[in-house]
Amino acid sequence: MHNNNDSLRPAISWQGRLANRLMRHLVKPVIARVPLTPRVMRFSQLGFDTVTLALPVHPDVHIAPAQPGGVPGEWLMTGRELVSGRVLLYLHGGAYFFGSPRSHRALTWRLSRACRARVLALDYRQPPKWPYPAPLEDTVRAYQGLLAQGYRPENLVIAGDSAGGNLALVAMIRLREMGVPLPAAAVLISPWTDLTVSGQSVRDNASADPLIPERTLRFAAAAYSRGSDPASPLISPAWADLTGLPPLLVQAGSTEVLRSDAERIVQQARECRVVCEYQVWENMPHVFQALAGWVPEASLAVREIGAFVRERVAAAGGEVHWRASAQVIRGRQR
Repeated sequence: MHNNNDSLRPAISWQGRLANRLMRHLVKPVIARVPLTPRVMRFSQLGFDTVTLALPVHPDVHIAPAQPGGVPGEWLMTGRELVSGRVLLYLHGGAYFFGSPRSHRALTWRLSRACRARVLALDYRQPPKWPYPAPLEDTVRAYQGLLAQGYRPENLVIAGDSAGGNLALVAMIRLREMGVPLPAAAVLISPWTDLTVSGQSVRDNASADPLIPERTLRFAAAAYSRGSDPASPLISPAWADLTGLPPLLVQAGSTEVLRSDAERIVQQARECRVVCEYQVWENMPHVFQALAGWVPEASLAVREIGAFVRERVAAAGGEVHWRASAQVIRGRQR
């Protein structure tokens, strides 16, 4: 796929090479050996949260509980140039069976600073107890809750990684169907858009991907789509009509098994005349942006997201002036 809005970002750092090596030799073998059962699914979130909470959060970051539309989550705010009305609704990844707002704080607080926005990290329901459509329903309710609180759609951006990237897309499709005003833009980080697991890169990058075994994808897809067709557009947006969606930024690593998922959504968006920027980061692992502060390419990718969000919110007519005193308390704008 070649387009003027596509770019290949070369690998430049020893930190990136080290991260790849550690994942390939330490993390992926463990994931590949773990027995995949509902019991493991229930315990995986606690274990993942425990490990990822070791990643540092800057002491200036303010974290507060949130419950937009009755859906739990948390606000994260940092940076002196926070724009008071701007919100990034963030949907964490984790193959639809692990991950949480807590597990992604090392990324979400940096997105708050880069985007000059409040980040609302959603704690949506997940399998095994809550398969499709529970996460989609939660995301739609939360977005409508933000609108009900007085946030303007041109000041809102939806973002997500992996399964969260899937959720960002299908939520916008559902909101479009409902006639709800869409956000100014969306950011998709290594999005998982094909839950039939039929992308070419699933096979081509099976050995090159340092993190994700194919069987884990197939198990997670079956757990999430339980009782529903995994090729349904609201489960696999790679087959969805994306007409009318806001501008998209898609980032993916060149050796990911999900690279095809990213490229198919980029192609589908452009066929539907949706503005879409696509960045391929050479030899970067799945959701490498979480390593910002440690891996230079990850820090640069987060800055690229910030620039995209600021530009698109301004183009949509959203708020661009910052106030140092802006605060959010218990989900209400002050």
